[in-house]
Amino acid sequence: MGLETATDGQILLDGHNIGDVAIEERSTQNVADVQMVFQNPFDTLNPSMTVGRQIVRALEIFKIGRNEKERWQRMLELLDLVKLPREFATRMPRQLSGGQKQRVGIARAFAGDARIVVADEPVSALDVSVQAAVTDLLMEIQREQKTTLLFISHDLSIVRYLSDRVMVMYLGHVVELGSTDQVFSPPYHPYTEALLSAVPIADTSVKKKHIVLEGDIPSAMNPPPDAPSRRGVAGNPKCPAGCAKPKYPQSAWSQRGIS
Repeated sequence: MGLETATDGQILLDGHNIGDVAIEERSTQNVADVQMVFQNPFDTLNPSMTVGRQIVRALEIFKIGRNEKERWQRMLELLDLVKLPREFATRMPRQLSGGQKQRVGIARAFAGDARIVVADEPVSALDVSVQAAVTDLLMEIQREQKTTLLFISHDLSIVRYLSDRVMVMYLGHVVELGSTDQVFSPPYHPYTEALLSAVPIADTSVKKKHIVLEGDIPSAMNPPPDAPSRRGVAGNPKCPAGCAKPKYPQSAWSQRGIS
């Protein structure tokens, strides 16, 4: 996103490394291509500007529309895209619910025809009653706009619902990587198993073992020598007994792109 520069590695967009380029130094097109839907919709909107003006401002920055009339029309089309009434253009953020604010954030992210949208826990701050609606909206827009959606979440039920490929990270390590079916059936890493065990099941007749990860979370900035790798490490507070050895043969890891 350019809000922070990368400390290591590369982030390639069209063959160019953008990981060490701050957002102030990026081109307008580059900024428009990579947008973000933030976790907390209550803090991402300017409380002193109307909904319509905030979206129009994004269009101005991305140099979309030849004049104010064209930008205003495009803003109304974006409200249609996120299924908000056009009358919301003159409303202030304080007049919107959490779900409605997040829809405005989504409209603003797609204002510049973004090619990549990073959605950082976009529904975790919303009521359960509106989480499904916002998730379905993201999926619908992603398919219509042919946009790459990078969805970040701890809720694996939502991840499984909308993702084509899944990466599970722990302490900066990639512990799972593959298609949704590969990662979820079966889970190979103890951290993935723990996340799955936290997903509630509506059917009360189904009994599921809840995995509790005990101990303190190691520092990601200064991980201990026995920090978990792709296979897990025995003795680590986050690794249950027996995770020192891979539960599946090496070939299974290779098939999933993990060496």
